[in-house]
Amino acid sequence: MRRSFLLHRTVPGMMPEVLIRYCLPCRYQPQAMQDADAILKEFGPELSGLRLVPGDHGVYDVEVDGQVVFSMDRVMRFPETGELVRTIRDRLGPRKARKKA
Repeated sequence: MRRSFLLHRTVPGMMPEVLIRYCLPCRYQPQAMQDADAILKEFGPELSGLRLVPGDHGVYDVEVDGQVVFSMDRVMRFPETGELVRTIRDRLGPRKARKKA
């Protein structure tokens, strides 16, 4: 059986996807939902999607197009909202000009 894998990379013109993998048994879901809300408020129109993926073993990772931009395993704490938004903004690049209604 042949299997193919999709590599996630930011391609110019393609909209990125954000994934939050959180520990369900650790009850990290409320934090994941809070971070997802902040990310959607800041980047909603710029994203192709945002996924919340339950995990275990204390995981709390945030990925942009398959690349980890925050890992609780590395820093031993949850991200601050502003820190997470800045980190994602750095990964996505400058905000595109928006027309005012």
